[in-house]
Amino acid sequence: MEAKKFIDEKSDILANYLDFFLMKKLSYSQLNHFLWDILREWDNLDIYDETIESCKEQVFWFLLFELKNWSSQQIFSNRILRQKLHTGALFLQGQGVKPYNCIGIRPITEYLD
Repeated sequence: MEAKKFIDEKSDILANYLDFFLMKKLSYSQLNHFLWDILREWDNLDIYDETIESCKEQVFWFLLFELKNWSSQQIFSNRILRQKLHTGALFLQGQGVKPYNCIGIRPITEYLD
């Protein structure tokens, strides 16, 4: 599977998981498990090109990093972060604009092992 196809397929799922998490219908541990699954699948693709192909991909990796970087408590106590995550989910669903100051980069697969 190529990178674009992977991002396209996983973006909708990531946006849905994020929406459910922000509505408190999905636990952080369930979300975290899904995020690790995404990273494992990406690692299995053996893509070594670090070039981001689209704004969608940039937002995808941005959201994944932010969700891995912050705890559930930090996300829910930070209104600005929560809004940025929600804006990113809307963007992945084709319903909004790219979040302000959104910088997402591809993970380097050799460091995921």
